[in-house]
Amino acid sequence: MMRKKTTFGFALTCVLVAAALAFTAGFLIAGKKVKDVTDTNAAVGAGNALIDEVSQIIKDNYLGTINQNDLTAGMCKGYVDGLGDGAVKYLTAAEYADYNKGTSGETVIYKNFGKGIGYMQFLGFSDSTKESFTNALNDFSKATVSKVNMLVLDLRNCSSNDIDTAASLLDAMLPEGETIAGIDKNGNRTVLFTSDQSEIDYDIAVLVNGNTSGVAEIMASTLGAYGKAIIVGTTTKGDCARSEAFPLSNGDYVLIPNMYYVTKGQQTYSNTGVVPSNIIELSAADQKLFDEGSLDISVDAQFLGAVRALGVNDIVIPGSSDTDSEKKSSDSDSDSDSDSKSDSDTDTDSDIITSGITTSGNTSGSTSEDEDPYWDDDEYWNNQPNNDDGNGYDDGYYDEDEYYDYDEDWE
Repeated sequence: MMRKKTTFGFALTCVLVAAALAFTAGFLIAGKKVKDVTDTNAAVGAGNALIDEVSQIIKDNYLGTINQNDLTAGMCKGYVDGLGDGAVKYLTAAEYADYNKGTSGETVIYKNFGKGIGYMQFLGFSDSTKESFTNALNDFSKATVSKVNMLVLDLRNCSSNDIDTAASLLDAMLPEGETIAGIDKNGNRTVLFTSDQSEIDYDIAVLVNGNTSGVAEIMASTLGAYGKAIIVGTTTKGDCARSEAFPLSNGDYVLIPNMYYVTKGQQTYSNTGVVPSNIIELSAADQKLFDEGSLDISVDAQFLGAVRALGVNDIVIPGSSDTDSEKKSSDSDSDSDSDSKSDSDTDTDSDIITSGITTSGNTSGSTSEDEDPYWDDDEYWNNQPNNDDGNGYDDGYYDEDEYYDYDEDWE
């Protein structure tokens, strides 16, 4: 069998041709990149030329005094505003100081509705929210007759950027593990918050709607991802990005969303929102009343749906003739006050409304056989007979407000 010999000249020619092809391909690729950069620089240059043109016109014709620092800050603000993204902000040092103060005076309104249901309405998140949450749980734990073992957390219309507070609440409610992480524009994932081993032992339902946004969405989605809560209501806003403030050399700041929050399982809800497992919509009329803070909770379809999701079908909302005690936790303390209700079904004097309408059909305010005869909306009865206690009441029960005769009041 004959073999053809390959001459040195032919081999060298092949090598040179291959090198030429490689060089040409590389040149074309590099040329495209150079063109992209050139086009970008040209656009920026055109913008700079336009700015120079405006600047010259102002210098030649403006009658006022030009403050160069203010002019530069204004140009930077205009650059940021030009992105058309309201989440990106140019903040002066003073504006950033106000932004960084956070919020105050926000409360957690809570109430024991009986049948094991404890309700918390979050008006927002602030430094005091964790304390308010703890106060509510402490009060719920003191109920000896109507013991709370289920929570309805109302995050409807709740929006806040205080991620640290949300993380602290999640820590209290979840087992050990990752709670909140973030993913940046390059796909890099960072664990931001974790939970320790301790967790509260409650069945939980979370109420959300289209105005639930920010860390309230993260709180709801994380509880759902852990299987710790049933999500009830309508799809949330989908605003789950972390904003970071970048300092500038002049003391001002640029606030930029630079990371999407994600829950356990790598899921992010930015731009999509959290979809409840139990979708319940309010009527247009009821939604308007809820937004105004005047929807009677006894006809609040989403609240009642959350209660049913927890397995309670016969909860009774106390009648408007009862004394209604609402507990609000603020920045300094947790107050308990009793408000006298009128005979009408609607009372706009408080954030949580009660009426004589009940889910079991009992509108008289009296108890039925399956209700606890010693539970009252205002106080938790001490449930101890007062025989021979020297106060003259031998057959009744009392709380700190007044005496209730067992035979007359509960037969």
